[in-house]
Amino acid sequence: MTAPVQLTQTSADATTGTCVLALTGELDYISAAQLRADMDGLLAPEHRHLVLDLSGLEFCDSTGIRLFLVLRKLILERGGTIALAGLTARLERVFRMTGLTQAFDLYPSADQATAAITEKS
Repeated sequence: MTAPVQLTQTSADATTGTCVLALTGELDYISAAQLRADMDGLLAPEHRHLVLDLSGLEFCDSTGIRLFLVLRKLILERGGTIALAGLTARLERVFRMTGLTQAFDLYPSADQATAAITEKS
C-alpha cells in the first residue's frame, strides 16, 4: 500500500508571482488525479513561477512525470518558469535518462530555486 502524495504550499510571493509547493509521499497513478486537483486549488492565476520541492517525494511513476509536464505547459503558457528542487538520486536519474533535465530547471533545494527565479524576474 502506498502513502498518498501530500501537497503543501510552503510559500507564495505576490511580488514575483512565485509559488512553492512541497510534495511528500508517493506519486503514482492512484494519487495523481487528487494531486492535480489539489494543485489547481493552490495555483492562482497570478502564480507565473512555480517551484516544486520534491525532497520528500519517495516514489514517482510515469503518471507523476506526466503531471509535471502538464504543469510545465501551464506555467509556460503564463509566461513563467518552473523549477524542480530536491530530487532524490533515483528521480534525478529518471529525469536524466528520459531527457527531462532539458525541460526543467533542477536545483538542490527550494530556496536555491526560488532565489534563481527571483534573480531572473
